[in-house]
Amino acid sequence: MVSEREQVLSTLARKIHGEIAGRIIDRLIKVGEATDEQLSQALGIEIGVIRRTLNALYESRLVKYRRVRDVDQGWYLYYWRLTDDFPTRVLEERRRKALEILRRRLEYEEGNSFFYCPSCRFKYSFDEVVDYMFRCPNCGSDLEALDNGVAVEKLKRAIRILEELKFEQ
Repeated sequence: MVSEREQVLSTLARKIHGEIAGRIIDRLIKVGEATDEQLSQALGIEIGVIRRTLNALYESRLVKYRRVRDVDQGWYLYYWRLTDDFPTRVLEERRRKALEILRRRLEYEEGNSFFYCPSCRFKYSFDEVVDYMFRCPNCGSDLEALDNGVAVEKLKRAIRILEELKFEQ
């Protein structure tokens, strides 16, 4: 029987990293622990895709591994399993990372002036348009000043929401 914690980890894996990640988590729930090769064979997915997905899951703290040296071949085998962390801890870490990114973006948006091309719709910073002499490098149109007040307000609102949101640990 799958526990509530395992169900949440499976859902998180799918939402954050996609269907293959969810299938990997589901397989680890079923078998407890497996190598990348075992997962590849069981799921019918290329080993490279499995390895990239496992690394992404590891970075998100949804899985962990133990490393064992293969005595015959001399290299390491990695046995993957679900994290021991509670899903709320994973979510809290993602919330903090998102806040950090949003705050940096807000600082960038508030600290710069922007221009856009009315034809191409590309956005440029003031430093870039000076180099282009206020003309679009793609089509040659005159660049127009851009009011980024809406973007700044959206960033501030997203930051407020994430600051108010706390996950129990």
